[in-house]
Amino acid sequence: MNNKEHIKSVILALLVLMSVVLTYMVWNFSPDIANVDNTDSKKSETKPLTTPMTAKMDTTITPFQIIHSKNDHPEGTIATVSNVNKLTKPLKNKEVKSVEHVRRDHNLMIPDLSSDFTLFDFTYDLPLSTYLGQVLNMNAKVPNHFNFNRLVIDHDADDNIVLYAISKDRHDYVKLTTTTKNDHFLDALSAVKKDMQPYTDIITNKDTIDRTTHVFAPSKPEKLKTYRMVFNTISVEKMNAILFDDSTIVRSSKSGVTTYNNNTGVANYNDKNEKYHYKNLSEDEASSSKMEETIPGTFDFINGHGGFLNEDFRLFSTNNQSGELTYQRFLNGYPTFNKEGSNQIQVTWGEKGVFDYRRSLLRTDVCFK
Repeated sequence: MNNKEHIKSVILALLVLMSVVLTYMVWNFSPDIANVDNTDSKKSETKPLTTPMTAKMDTTITPFQIIHSKNDHPEGTIATVSNVNKLTKPLKNKEVKSVEHVRRDHNLMIPDLSSDFTLFDFTYDLPLSTYLGQVLNMNAKVPNHFNFNRLVIDHDADDNIVLYAISKDRHDYVKLTTTTKNDHFLDALSAVKKDMQPYTDIITNKDTIDRTTHVFAPSKPEKLKTYRMVFNTISVEKMNAILFDDSTIVRSSKSGVTTYNNNTGVANYNDKNEKYHYKNLSEDEASSSKMEETIPGTFDFINGHGGFLNEDFRLFSTNNQSGELTYQRFLNGYPTFNKEGSNQIQVTWGEKGVFDYRRSLLRTDVCFK
């Protein structure tokens, strides 16, 4: 009996000792999280499509043509990146001395306009505050939500540059008198004149009677040029890694269209035309039509993951009702088009982020006539 009691005592002592050791180990346990593969680490390692933040706002928001009219003899040229940079450089970072908003119920007339002016024509409605702040870096208190699609560059009696932002309906304009001297702008204009050709000004209706509202087009239109493009395909997985917040993606395929979705969004990819369509579920039915927010928001979103592909993508159209913006691929100063719509990026901004995003997963490799 004594031996049994002795064995029991030893076993009990061992159990107590083991309990003490295990308790100590539990209280002092520190997990090794260096190699944990969680969502945040995956997001930080997500690679962009190309080098991010390479596109510039002042080469993405540009006119499609530049017109110079002197003594009613207009000349014009396409708005290449080089030409736009030359002409906007003397306008940037300057002070605005005065702002005046004028509305005409009938024909738009600018009585102070000289006989020697330059104008930028845009293919879309653009908030004046966005263009001044994001492109020209000018501080000016302009009318809220004033949009324009033509900018006239003129000068006053003191040789200061005067800008006239003209509304799409040709009934409103905002006049901005700046501290830029006209001589500086004329120097830049002389460098662009070599690319200009004779243009014709056309009166189409009662709203285009004034010189600043004429429609301008080349006197002898050039022949359309056809280019052939060879593309590289962008990985769908790479696009998904950028847009989806976590790694849990459900995949299903039907008739050449693959659907990817998780709790944050859904994307469809058509492998026939290489088109990718993503919808952010957290922004559903909350698209924004405030272009002052939408334009910089969509630009930063696409630019942030290298979505402009280091190519000449420019803002091409804005829809003030749906809030959808279209960025178009340009080549040598001209917009490019194809039947599949592969040269477009269409994006809609939501309340806090992207709402809808459509694009091709193609990157230009070689382009030839």
